[in-house]
Amino acid sequence: MPAATRVLIGDAATYGDPARVASHAFARAFLDDGARLCWIGAPLDPATLVRPGPDAQTRHRIQVWRRGGHCPDDRVFEYYPLTLLPVADHPALRTRFAVRHTLRATLPRMSAVVRRLGFQEPEVLWLSTSRFAHALFPMRARVRACRVSDDWAHHGRVPPALIAAHDEMVDAADLVFVTSRGLKTNLRARRPDAIYLPNGVSERFFASPGPEPALLSRFPHPRAVVVGRLDAWVDFDTIARVGERNPGASVLVIGPGLPAKRTYPANVHFTGPFPYAELPSLLGACDVGLVPFVRSELTHGVSPLKLFEYLASGLPVVATRLDEIEATSPPALLCDTPDGFADAVASVLDGDPADRTARVAFAREHTWAKRFDVVKGALATRGVA
Repeated sequence: MPAATRVLIGDAATYGDPARVASHAFARAFLDDGARLCWIGAPLDPATLVRPGPDAQTRHRIQVWRRGGHCPDDRVFEYYPLTLLPVADHPALRTRFAVRHTLRATLPRMSAVVRRLGFQEPEVLWLSTSRFAHALFPMRARVRACRVSDDWAHHGRVPPALIAAHDEMVDAADLVFVTSRGLKTNLRARRPDAIYLPNGVSERFFASPGPEPALLSRFPHPRAVVVGRLDAWVDFDTIARVGERNPGASVLVIGPGLPAKRTYPANVHFTGPFPYAELPSLLGACDVGLVPFVRSELTHGVSPLKLFEYLASGLPVVATRLDEIEATSPPALLCDTPDGFADAVASVLDGDPADRTARVAFAREHTWAKRFDVVKGALATRGVA
């Protein structure tokens, strides 16, 4: 890709968020291919500026907005606009007007910031599922692409006006990528040209792990690990059941967010965020990777990124049986109930019979490099090579 190619990415995450999402991987791939990048993250709102005790990522977004943007390196610019019309579950903010104007009612004007950066008409506009992607979509670009990762019809507290705007964006995009077979099926009538593009894994997870992170020193083996953002899709009942069924194991839950309010066994530990760059070393010092998801219409369409990262690290994996996971046919134990999940973890810790080589080989077929080859091929059909 020519060095002058400009790519504007809109994603709810911050550019340096320790909980990495697919857009981070594609941003890195575009940069490695010679592009310049503008990252627009989730908008701030006036309440955010005065809310006490913001987390580290929110503080970063506020600082970047106040400085008029930030350049992590000479080919990347990140920015988080301040909107007076945040899209929220409130009578005045879930309207069609608020949805349409959320990035027009910004201080300073969002369009002026993008113009100042020279990204007013990028070669590639790359949008992920978020509460503001539709508001970036009207921008002119040679190729306007969106990657659909969730079925918002099954998301709680998403305003109907936002779902409608998101659907209009999907219908009008030049390229539509979907993260699961289920989402592709859902869009078959409207976008039969939607391209299957699930999550993948970074090459760093195949490398020999470094020294054991200091975080793990107080947690004895065997170690069962859950890595990822703690949100409504995580099955906290299953996590608790794993701890109960395996009292001699350290069950580590690593990632930003708060656990569901309930009683957990003493061997279940919520450690908070962890640096992404050190994650391969952490996984290399654990004994089994867990993917405990609530089974719902929403989660059956997800492509769990951690599944591939665990397998690339050689870890045995126990996962909730979701449609997309099962269709991928990973070398993992898939479970239907919390008790079945906990028993599967116990069987792995008693003596994992699976082949580590097979796990790594499976992950090799699902790298971000292979996913980006699909993206480049699709962009080439639209004149961006």
